[in-house]
Amino acid sequence: MIPRSISILGRDYKIRRKRMKEFALCDDDSETIWLRSGIKGDVAEQSLLHEIIHGILFRSGSKFQLDEKQEEAITRALEHGLWQSGYRLT
Repeated sequence: MIPRSISILGRDYKIRRKRMKEFALCDDDSETIWLRSGIKGDVAEQSLLHEIIHGILFRSGSKFQLDEKQEEAITRALEHGLWQSGYRLT
């Protein structure tokens, strides 16, 4: 189940749906994680986990030490590692 909001390093991020090309996006300025309308189940949860990791990197300041490719590589590695180890939001 996808929550309506989540706390990332002490900041509350809203979780909303909209039509878009990407599965999900993390907008740190508005503290909103956008999920594509229509995605459900594991795809939605794994996409949310991915965006939470982006939010953690932003809030911790680590994002500013990485270029886009490095950030995405780290985010994907953590997402897949956590997911494969059984981590779930519920």
